[in-house]
Amino acid sequence: MNTPQTTILPEGMAACIVIEADIVQARLDEVRRACKQMTAILETHRSRQPEAQLGLAVGFGAGVWPQLRRDSAEGAELKPFRALGNGLAPATQHDIALHIQSMSHSANMLLALDVLGAFGETIKVADETHGFRLYQDRGYDGFVDGTENPAGDARPPVGVIAAPAADAGGSYLLLQKYRHDLKRWNALSVERQSAIVGRSKADDEELPGEERLPDSHLGRVDLKENGQGLKILRQSLPYGTASGEHGLMFIAYCARLHNIEQQLLSMFGETDGRTDLLLGNISTAISGSYYFVPSQERLADLG
Repeated sequence: MNTPQTTILPEGMAACIVIEADIVQARLDEVRRACKQMTAILETHRSRQPEAQLGLAVGFGAGVWPQLRRDSAEGAELKPFRALGNGLAPATQHDIALHIQSMSHSANMLLALDVLGAFGETIKVADETHGFRLYQDRGYDGFVDGTENPAGDARPPVGVIAAPAADAGGSYLLLQKYRHDLKRWNALSVERQSAIVGRSKADDEELPGEERLPDSHLGRVDLKENGQGLKILRQSLPYGTASGEHGLMFIAYCARLHNIEQQLLSMFGETDGRTDLLLGNISTAISGSYYFVPSQERLADLG
């Protein structure tokens, strides 16, 4: 079987924890053994809190995945994240990513403690971010987030590599944190905000093509190639504290890293010199990493 890990396909989760870490030198075999425990640890927590709908994914960066895969066809598109837009999108690539999500922040916390306990001293945590869903699925900017996200039966073809590929059940993962400047954003008129996003704020309607700015967010990410939309599967959630930093933890899965990368190249001016208007008016990218998330079966058998 080629079963995708359990954070990729569920819809509407309320909270997440994202942890990025580096593997301590020469302890990869211990990491393999820890990965074998992940399914059992997850199932223990699911049985205690079935209503939470807990999910867990473990992904690997390009620096370590070649040492874990069986052949070069597994996760063949994986590469280190590179800085884009003359530094507008910094690269903060790490070795391993842990993505936990559910309907309950407390359930996430308890699972995260046991997951980190299993890895122990074999990894060194570089960043931990807690995300949560806001009112009406809106971001801090007041706009509905993820309107174009595939739903229902459309999700697996976008998010998961299909059989008979050698890495079937796997997925590519982008983790990218955006810090928001809400004071600057809230000083703009609603009309200007809508022009920047490419959608109306109150009723979440896409602006007509003739009214849409080419460097609006929608204009930069609504891409087609050979007549086909370059879709990705988002599990993003807002993060932050009331008195401190707040923004968006951007989490995207896809059966092709190509789709994710093309959206980033467009947003950060690498394709035609135009950058996404969100970047100059509310959002600043502060991290960026790519990972390959193998199927559950491969995660348990990384020997």
